[in-house]
Amino acid sequence: MDWLFDHIGIFIFIAIVVASMLQKLKKAAAQQQTRTVIDADTSERTRRVQEEIRRKIAERAGQAAAPAAAPPVLARDEPPPEGSAPPRNIFEELARQMAQAKKFAEAQAQQRAQTEQEARAAAEARRLADARRAQEEVSQIAATADAAYRMADTAPGATDRRAQLLADLRTPAGLQRALVLREVLGAPLGLR
Repeated sequence: MDWLFDHIGIFIFIAIVVASMLQKLKKAAAQQQTRTVIDADTSERTRRVQEEIRRKIAERAGQAAAPAAAPPVLARDEPPPEGSAPPRNIFEELARQMAQAKKFAEAQAQQRAQTEQEARAAAEARRLADARRAQEEVSQIAATADAAYRMADTAPGATDRRAQLLADLRTPAGLQRALVLREVLGAPLGLR
């Protein structure tokens, strides 16, 4: 008995090692069971997704929805049963749908480019119209200034005033002042 009490540390160490091994075995069994459940759940989910894809393809092709039951699994070399439709190639169907989607995207891109081109043409037309309008205003100001010069020519010292007005119109500030005077003193905008 003394020997047992003298070596109690060894017994405790052996008990801890055995408990640790049992705990690892229990954990491995639980993981295996969880993995089995997950695999079953994944295969069920995969089957549902495949059924959904088949149903959608059938709807798009204008056929009745595929039955909910999974198709029978045939051996590789076993021919399909007589009277059954040949299996459809899902990849060919997906490739056809992708080609249709690509054509649709190209048509949309072409339509967007055409719309952008029309918008640019409209903006250019507006810019040209604004430039024409500005040119007409400048020519009207010049005509008004010319008429003022003619009237000023009849007065004494008219040549000096005319030369001064022409010099004013050659500077940006003078031209701006002439535009303001035309707006203030000229005909109202509604009567032009």
